Amino acid sequence: MGDPMSTKIAAGGYDLRLYDLDVERAKALAERIGATAAESVADLADCSVVVLMLPTSAIVRSALLDDDGGLRAPWAPGTVIVDMSSSDPTETVETGAMLAKHDVVLVDAPVSGARERAELGTLTIMLGGNDEAAIERATPVIDTMSQQIFRTGGLGTGHAMKALNNFVAGAAFVASSEALVAGERFGLDPKIMVDVFNVSTGQTFSSSHVLGEHVVEGKYSSGFALPLLTKDVRIAHTLEASVGHASPVCDAVTSALGDALDALGNVDHTRAHAFWNER
Repeated sequence: MGDPMSTKIAAGGYDLRLYDLDVERAKALAERIGATAAESVADLADCSVVVLMLPTSAIVRSALLDDDGGLRAPWAPGTVIVDMSSSDPTETVETGAMLAKHDVVLVDAPVSGARERAELGTLTIMLGGNDEAAIERATPVIDTMSQQIFRTGGLGTGHAMKALNNFVAGAAFVASSEALVAGERFGLDPKIMVDVFNVSTGQTFSSSHVLGEHVVEGKYSSGFALPLLTKDVRIAHTLEASVGHASPVCDAVTSALGDALDALGNVDHTRAHAFWNER
């Protein structure tokens, strides 16, 4: 996701500096899109807006802060950090408070739309934050990558919205996979099933973008890893519990994805269908 998102920022005319643990990958991308590759996080110190796209909120914090709470780079007061990862909203609030001690502002702006829409620059953004001036500074950068920005509220609400969105998406994938298994065992053609879903009330993002190519045709290469989907649904599960909400559907989806993850490990999330079918 970071590759096409960076490409859109560069195309927007911004002086872009890229950093990744895989420095050679960052250099190759920087050369391709007309950006500059950084050798370390410290090389980002003079960036006024810093965008992160990372796997977890724990990794986000470790990229920004030392174990003692010091900054990884000497960012100037007023620097805006935009976390576009799928992070835990509670940890986002905590990280925001730690950064605020250095007068650095955190904004959460997770994305939805997968790599296809990242390449088109039409991602949906869920934007949370407490500092309106920081949000105003970050928004033009975010605009280069997005088609629609939803202001969700204070810091952490963007990440809460993303987790709940991915729970709904995960539930649709689990349910439709279960239906495909049952239908095929009864004698239905799974391709016809997907075609029916897509012109009927069973239509979802999974049915229109995932099931046909990656499940029925067996490509299993949607680009969204099973550990990441499972993580997002678990965040939603924790969020529901934290507000005292009964969550039988989230319980079931979390369990189904967790079983698949335990059995398969770090694979494309669509391979979970094959696991459930064999089980």
